[in-house]
Amino acid sequence: MSLGDGHRSGREAAAPIPGDVQTVAHLVEARAVQHPHRCALADSSRRLTYAELEVATARWADALHAVGLRPGDRLGASMANSVDLTLSHLGAMRAGLVWVGVSRASAPPEREHVLAHSGAALLLVDDVPLDPPGDCPSMSVLAPEWARLLADCPAVERPSIDPFAPAAIAFTSGTTGQPKGAVHSQRNMLLPGVVARTNGDGHGIIGMYLPMTSLNMQVLGPVYALVNATTCVCIDRRDAVSLAELIARERIERVSASAATVHDLVTDPAVTAEALSSLTALTVGGSAAPEWLFDAYSRKFGRRFLAGYGLSEAPASVTRERADRPHAAGGSGVALSQFQLAVLDDRGRAVARGEVGEICVRAAVDGPFAQVYTTMLGYWADAAASALAVRDGWVRTGDIGRLGPDDELFVEDRRVDLIVRGGSNVYPAEVERVVLADPRVAGCAVVGRAHPRLGHVPIALVQLRPGAVMTPDEVLAACAAALARYKVPVEARFVAELPRNPMGKILREPLRALVALATDSAPAPVPDSAPAPVPDSAPAPVPATDPGPAPD
Repeated sequence: MSLGDGHRSGREAAAPIPGDVQTVAHLVEARAVQHPHRCALADSSRRLTYAELEVATARWADALHAVGLRPGDRLGASMANSVDLTLSHLGAMRAGLVWVGVSRASAPPEREHVLAHSGAALLLVDDVPLDPPGDCPSMSVLAPEWARLLADCPAVERPSIDPFAPAAIAFTSGTTGQPKGAVHSQRNMLLPGVVARTNGDGHGIIGMYLPMTSLNMQVLGPVYALVNATTCVCIDRRDAVSLAELIARERIERVSASAATVHDLVTDPAVTAEALSSLTALTVGGSAAPEWLFDAYSRKFGRRFLAGYGLSEAPASVTRERADRPHAAGGSGVALSQFQLAVLDDRGRAVARGEVGEICVRAAVDGPFAQVYTTMLGYWADAAASALAVRDGWVRTGDIGRLGPDDELFVEDRRVDLIVRGGSNVYPAEVERVVLADPRVAGCAVVGRAHPRLGHVPIALVQLRPGAVMTPDEVLAACAAALARYKVPVEARFVAELPRNPMGKILREPLRALVALATDSAPAPVPDSAPAPVPDSAPAPVPATDPGPAPD
């Protein structure tokens, strides 16, 4: 195992998780005894009770041992949302392996990076070969081959499991460069579900719609369901109508989704309020939801959805809106019980409330979960990045945000996405929220383009809803009416579709390359100032050629 020098497990300072279960492996066994006949896991073709789940995960652990994997070895899995994908994770936990989810949407170079960097000894795939076929011929095993092995392998003794040992690698989204592998223990995976159970918020059938090759989705789906002795339904549908039909049929009560999915549920007339009548907890993270969408969802379905903030390094959710508090525009909720949340400057000092800085998290210092949370174990095979990410007990997220008067978190942007225009900070997310407020807009990304004097200037790339009509001047006028002059993009450009990763996050690198290419081929330099006039009601303009210090 390679976590880099200076790795600390946190076991010395950690308080035990409330209850008698400290590992995912033990949890599977305990629930089979307590609720043998209750449905634990389902997909479109298969259902397992808790007793059947225990037997199935034991068989998976036996098969993994039979092919030569031993505790600490890495197992890759690249499958659609299904019972089998979940069994690969839970079986790996019982075998003491390190599970690595590999997105099926990954391009071959991305997949190769994840497999090579993690040192995965085996990659399990479903019936559909990877594209291109045979890109990992020495390690790929298709589902039919695996089924035969499961039927024939001998039983072996289960290894003892260290709750603090590496158990999974969650590769970051790669939106800002080569993905890094955040390493987590089985203990880390248990805690979100335990917190929800303690707070009385863990009940209800869970539907997993986002790709479950993400460790966060395994944590918030099957493991969460196991902790709370409920059912997890693995959803392999990708359109709003099919999702709504499945929610209605299975009476699903809890779903995590992207803003794009909520948009489709709201705007598709074939999706009715009756179909979603069982859905009591819809949480949206990964990308900002436009404010009009909150109102539109409430009007159509008679209840609100909740915004949240999470990251691979946590793992999973860090904050979530509370249903007993009104929605705060642009807010991502308050810290969950296991966390202490702070906004720190570059020297690790807390900034004044309302000021921006780096979002940082560590174990709660009081309450029922004081000192229970432990940070990620580091980045796999990257000691330098690990040392930068976890300092003085804080996970430094690399995200920029601020805290409101009620400890509400407002995420401004990724530090690496910050655009510095003539010495002033332009946070793309702030500009994007203004553009996304127009119901004609389906998506927006603001990226920086190099400028010979100002350093970088903001460019808005806008994806419209089908059939919508809008002009670049309208986009820029909306920004000028709501933002200081230096934050207004110098250009608005429409694109057919914004590139996104499987979790719905916009991929900015291709967009930066797109606007840079346009600059390289342009016959004349782009003007410093935005073409749209500033309305009389807007703040006094700051000259675009020298914006001056940012007021925030």
